[in-house]
Amino acid sequence: MRPMTLATQPELAEPASFDITIEHFGPPLAAAPRVAVAIPVKDEVERIVQCLGALAGQEDVDLAGMVVVLLLNNCRDGTLEQVRAVADQLPMAVQTHSVELARGFANAGWARKLAMDAAADLVRPDDGIILTTDADTLVNEDWVAQSVRELDGGLDAVAGFVMADPMELMELDAGVLDRGRVEWEYQQMAAELQARADPEPHDPWPRHNQNCGASAAIWARTYRRIGGLPPLPVGEDRALFERVRQFDGKIRHSLDVQVVTSARTDGRAMGGVAEQLRLRGDPDHPCDDALEVAVSTLRRALWRNQLRRSWEAGTLEAEAPVWAARLKLPLDAVRAAMQTAHFGAFWAEMERTSRKLEWRLVTGEELKREFRRLRRLVQSARRNGVAGAA
Repeated sequence: MRPMTLATQPELAEPASFDITIEHFGPPLAAAPRVAVAIPVKDEVERIVQCLGALAGQEDVDLAGMVVVLLLNNCRDGTLEQVRAVADQLPMAVQTHSVELARGFANAGWARKLAMDAAADLVRPDDGIILTTDADTLVNEDWVAQSVRELDGGLDAVAGFVMADPMELMELDAGVLDRGRVEWEYQQMAAELQARADPEPHDPWPRHNQNCGASAAIWARTYRRIGGLPPLPVGEDRALFERVRQFDGKIRHSLDVQVVTSARTDGRAMGGVAEQLRLRGDPDHPCDDALEVAVSTLRRALWRNQLRRSWEAGTLEAEAPVWAARLKLPLDAVRAAMQTAHFGAFWAEMERTSRKLEWRLVTGEELKREFRRLRRLVQSARRNGVAGAA
């Protein structure tokens, strides 16, 4: 996916304070829960009940020991009243945090951050887990259990597999659907090529390459260690996973953790799925941020793998002149970046500063041509290994 490095994020101003009204529903928590689900909510009166219903139907989970935190951000449509009407019928505790965010803060980034911060304060300090999803999303019945199982296997965070609602997809224009189908297949092929070119034991193929707020899980201790979620107006979910990477955290892009999200075109978040669907009719508009041109997809993964291996072997200092020339960077800049304690932070700095690692996203006009190129690279990597594809 296209990186959102800490170095390239805009300055994140902190507001003086938030006036938050908290209400508690459902069974009282006897002790700090292990799991808290954080959900930003903006005018979701028609969908919030289904969202909560999917969470109430979780299997292999002690629902009495789980809490759902709803951050109601500047709601105007009766969402809170709808939650009040059903929350006491649910088997898990629900907290609503109603807030009126000022202009400049009234966005998905701040809403998700406040929800996740509240969740982090509620769960057990040592082994507490924060999950997050969206109010227009239905999680699978094993979503919580699978997320916990993945984290318990030695991971730091889990990115779930997000599918669009097929019934809502059927209402979209045929041209939008065709482009969406090709983008989807392109994304899966890119994930395979990346997994083959830069294999990581904790995130093996088969996997996906989504980093989406509709399905994310992270240890509360990891969340605190990385400084929490960056409250960007757009892409706060991708920035969260990027922070985990920069601390060399282990992220699993799990196909076993699944949700279904809305394919509506009247979304609430700028830069979200709804906006991407609307823009698919424009051939000059870039595709999803995860879709880079084929040759760059391979090169980026190969160079990341080679640099990581040199970093782990302790040979990068000796190889610095070669990499400076390859990345077209001053040698001093490469050596300065190496002073960090984490490979993830070093790689992020290389992506930020090297012209050779600038992202060139696929446009709608280029999509089918790049699709054919990427497919050939994947087929070659399957037959001959990554060296053959390169």
